[in-house]
Amino acid sequence: MVVSTRHTKRQDTGGVSGKKHKQIDRSTHTDYDPWTQFLYVPRTVTFLVVGLLALTYFSHPFESSSIQDPLAARKASYENVKHGIWAIVSVFLGYSAVQGTSSPHLVRPHPSFWKLVHGVMICYLSFMVFLLFQTVDDARIFLKHLYPELGVELAERAYGESCNLLLPDGHVNWGVIKDTVFDEFVIAHTLGWWGKALILRNEGMLWVVSITFELLELTFQHLLPNFNECWWDSWILDVLICNFIGIVTGMWTVRYFHSKEYNWRGISEQPTLFAKARRGIMQFTPHSLDSFQWHIFSTPKRCLQCFFPGAVILLFEVNHFFLKYELWVPPTNPLNTIRLSILFLMAIPGIREYYEFIESDSNDIFNKLGPFAWTAVAIAFVETLIIIKFGHGMFPQPWPTKVLVAWGTAAAVFLVVFSTWSLRFYWKKTKKDKRV
Repeated sequence: MVVSTRHTKRQDTGGVSGKKHKQIDRSTHTDYDPWTQFLYVPRTVTFLVVGLLALTYFSHPFESSSIQDPLAARKASYENVKHGIWAIVSVFLGYSAVQGTSSPHLVRPHPSFWKLVHGVMICYLSFMVFLLFQTVDDARIFLKHLYPELGVELAERAYGESCNLLLPDGHVNWGVIKDTVFDEFVIAHTLGWWGKALILRNEGMLWVVSITFELLELTFQHLLPNFNECWWDSWILDVLICNFIGIVTGMWTVRYFHSKEYNWRGISEQPTLFAKARRGIMQFTPHSLDSFQWHIFSTPKRCLQCFFPGAVILLFEVNHFFLKYELWVPPTNPLNTIRLSILFLMAIPGIREYYEFIESDSNDIFNKLGPFAWTAVAIAFVETLIIIKFGHGMFPQPWPTKVLVAWGTAAAVFLVVFSTWSLRFYWKKTKKDKRV
């Protein structure tokens, strides 16, 4: 989640000798603190040797693999396949951490950490592609290999079964209020919006995403019981309390790190033991945090470009609930936490890559979307394909007329307003260009 304004890279020697080339490389080592310089030495050969030794140890190549007992052989075959898959993942992640593409912006806590994050993203994308070619039943069975307790149909919790704040006798319905307010996911909900503020860094866009998601819950509540919430749960607890706290504290965090005066002197230069410890902890904070100037309504094209990351975030949010429902994954299962952690870690550099992509010169034919943003879009698309494929026959309920009318009207109004604005904008621009 880091932005560095200083980075070192190998200089083009222009045909100079290898000896001089090595001297140039060694000069860059002065940029690192003597106490932590060893952490930034690549040591690719060391990692290669250690990795190969680990494979040799865990694969047991010098032991006989023949088993006479058929039952034991079947069990051993299953374990070998499972260990082989995890070995493939480990080798790929090890390669990513050592040889993955580095970025000058991702320096905290360590460049290899973000290389590893990108490797995890590719593994998750590959896993989703694998599920895409399965049936929903086979996908559920496959997930049992990760967590044996999965593969059991879930009873979805509907939060809107009792929405009356007052009981028939006139007393306050404290039971429903306490069950909703003290739900285990309220804190997670608030933290999620704090994280989204660190990602988008624009209050207007955050509130648009916040309100739109509540509208999407109303849209899909006839399909997912989990979206069936009380009006005061959706608009008061979620939007006005949880989302508000998350957005406000998140934007405060952005402003704090943006205006903070940074002192990145190395640990060895700190005068006291406490200062050294404090500097070590600061390694896990952003190197710096830039604010994004989205300029949403500067041009029609820019407006659509700013809508896109919000749409991707909403797609990930909705996908989360549909994947849980279709694959029978309970909310407390670690797979949900793992997925959300992957999305958060990829969104931090991904949104910056997208911002730089739309900020770059439109005439630059070599401009490209960064790897984190590219992979995030691919993951969102593949997840959506899985939901569509697995959802066949699972949602027989017809779309409510009021939902179709509401979204149809909204789409028509948007098209009229946006088209009118675009025509006027480009007509004025063309007229101005002719004068010049």
